Amino acid sequence: MRIILTAIIAMGLVGCATTRAPIGAGKVFSGPQGEEVAVIPLLPEQENKALVYVQGTGSEFDGKALLHEHSASDGKEDYTTTLRGSDYRTLIVRSRNGTRNHLLSVPGRNDSITVSYDEPRTQALMAADIYFIYSMYEKQKADGTLARLAAFDRPGTMAGHDQSLAETLKSMNKTCGTSVTASIVWDSISDDLLKTYSIASFCENPLTALEKLCDTNVGKRIIREKVRQVRCQFGDAMKLSIDAGQVTWTTQQDASNQEDFAIQYFEKNL
Repeated sequence: MRIILTAIIAMGLVGCATTRAPIGAGKVFSGPQGEEVAVIPLLPEQENKALVYVQGTGSEFDGKALLHEHSASDGKEDYTTTLRGSDYRTLIVRSRNGTRNHLLSVPGRNDSITVSYDEPRTQALMAADIYFIYSMYEKQKADGTLARLAAFDRPGTMAGHDQSLAETLKSMNKTCGTSVTASIVWDSISDDLLKTYSIASFCENPLTALEKLCDTNVGKRIIREKVRQVRCQFGDAMKLSIDAGQVTWTTQQDASNQEDFAIQYFEKNL
């Protein structure tokens, strides 16, 4: 991997790695816009751990040698690390119609990046590259870089969900020709909920429901007249209400068909 070799020389890490490093042969996957991810299994293999080293995504994962748990069953594979106190699946492998699809996820990007096994780059992955990645893992573990990424960061996690909700809101406003605002009532969301669930995906349901109802001119007109603000909170049961242009959406992590629920409510009450 071309970037790795430059870094080896610049950082003088060749001497840090030894042939006793508990690592196996790696694989390289490449994306459509220069993204690269190297997967280096740790030994013994039965412990199902690997280092995942990402480059070229413009994310905070670039240049980090991240420890991952590797799980595989029924043709599926997941490489999972810890990001801000929560499990984060960086690389998943799924089989469909006889084809194995590899999807890379990185912080700050809503959509996964499709990457493909890169045979030439895998063959070019030299021992020095692999030992460099392991040395980076040891260095970043020692200097606290990896611990800081793994530590729960409530403000940072909230900001990420706020941004995701804002993107959904922008799409809805564009489709409907509206200037609706949206917010999450963070006081209703515990640390455990925030660590475990994609809060934004729950809070987006009334927005995506409204966007679907804007598929007609009549729907657009009604929503422009009657919806000004959407507030999302978590509670014991799913419910919706609207009062003087303010939609209050109470979601619940175990409730199903949430978007359908929102569509049906709006159809009856707007």
